[in-house]
Amino acid sequence: MRTGPEGIEIEIRPLVRTSGGRVRLAAVAALILAAALFGAARLGGAWESGLKKGDFGDFPFPLLVALSLAVGVSTPLALLGLSALAFAEETVLVSPASVTIRTSAFERTRSRTVPREELECWRETYLPLSPWWTWAVKRLAARSRGRYEPLAAAAGPREKRRIGKILAQATGKPLLDDFGRDVGGGSDTLFG
Repeated sequence: MRTGPEGIEIEIRPLVRTSGGRVRLAAVAALILAAALFGAARLGGAWESGLKKGDFGDFPFPLLVALSLAVGVSTPLALLGLSALAFAEETVLVSPASVTIRTSAFERTRSRTVPREELECWRETYLPLSPWWTWAVKRLAARSRGRYEPLAAAAGPREKRRIGKILAQATGKPLLDDFGRDVGGGSDTLFG
């Protein structure tokens, strides 16, 4: 976090910049690959048994096809999402007039600006918000005109809470959970 004449800037660095982050990412990738290999081996045995007998009575054919597709499609998507998390960068700039959220992943940068007068609150949520590679974790978002602008995708739950509290204090808008409870203040503002 940096403060300057233009406002408060919060930079969320990629997970691969820390040794702990690299170790956690490698462990999760290894776990995903091990699970995929185990599942593929079990499905391979079921396919072989069914094809040799000419009967898929032990394991119904439609279920076997569905599970094979699930393993074959979900594993690459999970690894793609993990790589996006590993290298994603975000910057949130809170100025007296607006909040600007810049997200960079896969060599593309997306920038969104929310005018301060349209900002309703900050929200910690389990709702599936874009980007798609972070749907499985708690999200932090700015609520503006009934829509959510997600941020801090690569940050962990504790870091998201800390970032949310800083943003609530900087803007004077509350940090709410999914049930509308205030979880992070926001009564005072740094910009008056």
